[in-house]
Amino acid sequence: MIKKFEDWQGDLHHFLKIGDEVDEAFQEYFLNVLPPASWTASLIQIGEPYSHVGGRATYATIAKCEGKWLFKGHCHRGQHTAAEYQVKSTHGGFPR
Repeated sequence: MIKKFEDWQGDLHHFLKIGDEVDEAFQEYFLNVLPPASWTASLIQIGEPYSHVGGRATYATIAKCEGKWLFKGHCHRGQHTAAEYQVKSTHGGFPR
């Protein structure tokens, strides 16, 4: 099931789970809500850190896999594997 931007309510980090496919509107949101932390043809990370793990910032991340954009969790800059959550979030979520 594709998660649609228009259906999003509440905290982004509760709405999206790792592996969720997202629609084009979510891609646009990740790209345009803030200047991206990382942006390539196959990776977009929201520009504000979500938390810090191992002294390094993590970012809400989507990655293109087999032609589909998937939410990958909170990853270090330029990566698409979720970092272990070790420190309480520095941001309560990205409100709509």
